[in-house]
Amino acid sequence: MKLVISAVITIAAAFAFFTPESQALSPYYKPTASQHHFTTIIDQLKTFRNVTWDSPVSMWVQIPASEQGRAAELADIIQDRARGALMQPFCVHIFVTKGQTLARSCVY
Repeated sequence: MKLVISAVITIAAAFAFFTPESQALSPYYKPTASQHHFTTIIDQLKTFRNVTWDSPVSMWVQIPASEQGRAAELADIIQDRARGALMQPFCVHIFVTKGQTLARSCVY
């Protein structure tokens, strides 16, 4: 009986330890269905290289270096399109190199 209880506790501890860890190790937030749909639309536009969600309210959009001068304009375009499509507060961050925001526009 002690062996069975010990096995159950070990299995429960393994699930408790590894399940949140696997989520924490994921580099990006898993978008909702509407966020995924909007991301797909933005991804198809030739101006943008990569679109990811880091959190429920943080969308990161990579642009080519040649478009740096238009970063603020592109952030505003995405924000305007998302206002009606997503119906949620969030900020879009435009970048060329991850971690270096060129422009940001938020919907509240």
